Amino acid sequence: MTPPRPAVTAGVIAVRVILCLLIVLTLGMLAWVAMLRIAIVRRTGRDWALFWCQLVLNIGCLATLEEHFADHWISNVGMAGLLVQMVGVVVYYLIVDIHHRQRATAAPVPPMPPYGPPQPVQMPTQPTQPMQPYGYGPPATPPTPPAQPQPPRIDQVRAELDELSQLLRRDPRDPRNPGGDSR
Repeated sequence: MTPPRPAVTAGVIAVRVILCLLIVLTLGMLAWVAMLRIAIVRRTGRDWALFWCQLVLNIGCLATLEEHFADHWISNVGMAGLLVQMVGVVVYYLIVDIHHRQRATAAPVPPMPPYGPPQPVQMPTQPTQPMQPYGYGPPATPPTPPAQPQPPRIDQVRAELDELSQLLRRDPRDPRNPGGDSR
């Protein structure tokens, strides 16, 4: 089954028709306008280079159509160059613009996951309370429970860590410390 083709708006078709008519009705003298539109829309170096080359070639062909070359073979070559540009630019413009529009409206591809080991998930942290020096001041109050329910394993780990931190804060030389050895 083929994917559905992207819908082309009436504005896009109107711009294509107007530019192609402009090129054909001016016998290729304004072919640079379509090339300029392609360069602006696609923003690639190749399109800008083609625009500038086409503009220089167009000006060169127009220069051969001056009055003092009227009965000379140079004016015939210049007019033939304009007609070849007219056909070439119309075909190139339609092909490039249609392909660019199809790529732009195609469904985006989901990004690939990064290579390497999985990144650790950051757990939401609660604001920490200032730590008391060893054995001085009242014991730290336990943190307030989070608003959202936590899995029971996380609560158990937190309780064990709180108990361990209280044990580490006790001064072993404090006579009030039960089980602490006094040196």
